[in-house]
Amino acid sequence: MRIKSWSHLLTLGMALALALGAIAGAQTARPKIPPPEFKREVEVDAAGLQQWKAFDLSCDHCKGAKSHICDHCKDSKLPVCQECKGEKRATCRPCGGKGKLPDPMLELACPYCWGSSWYVCGLCNSWGYLSIDSVDTKCGACKQKGMIPCGACNAERRVASAKLGKKSVGEAGSKELKELLERLRASLAELEKFEPESNPSKNQKAIAKTLAPLERDLKVLKDMQKQLDDVLKGVKSHGAAYSGFEERLLTQFLIFKDRTVYLLQHQIRAAEQSLERALFNESK
Repeated sequence: MRIKSWSHLLTLGMALALALGAIAGAQTARPKIPPPEFKREVEVDAAGLQQWKAFDLSCDHCKGAKSHICDHCKDSKLPVCQECKGEKRATCRPCGGKGKLPDPMLELACPYCWGSSWYVCGLCNSWGYLSIDSVDTKCGACKQKGMIPCGACNAERRVASAKLGKKSVGEAGSKELKELLERLRASLAELEKFEPESNPSKNQKAIAKTLAPLERDLKVLKDMQKQLDDVLKGVKSHGAAYSGFEERLLTQFLIFKDRTVYLLQHQIRAAEQSLERALFNESK
């Protein structure tokens, strides 16, 4: 079983959260999130059918220790960090504190919080305050916490992979998987073309329309949209009077777009491997 992207994604997730602007919302380069890369191994049983090998992969980030140097505040001067409570060591993100990586056919580290259970405040970029004319102003969007609990995973660190009825993506038949892949690829193509405009409401409707064909199979998509709405409300309610307000809103749409692209890429990879296995078994 090969999974190459988890530790790399942690670094990028941190960069995306903090490099989107200092306190005043300065714009920086937008980090590129690499697509997931994993291969789920199979073995042939006595009947000549392919079965998934038992999944037992230690986390290469924490080496099974279940905790790690805090990926949110390491190498930074953040005055507050909800992830580690200032201890500089936190629950390991890729494994969610379990010491083992999640089976990608069943679940994955939440791509909206990178398994941290926290989402960076869209107004203060995790500082807990804003600097206005050299005066520190408490951030109302996060109530000075710098982060908010991740609503996409309900702060549980992991989200479920696609399910087709009661079947996991790894156990579905070829017909179901072909239909799922068609929906996944169509939604991914539309999402990749999406560029936010100045009207947040139109942006949210566009995202909802793009993801609607997948909401029945991939529960996290509904939860993610609610989280996006909560983040936007915080920025609108407490940041409309500040410079860079529009840019902050656009930044949130880009963050959610990029992380949802990664989520759909993950589901496509899982479904493609499942389809290969299903076709093999159905040919017997």
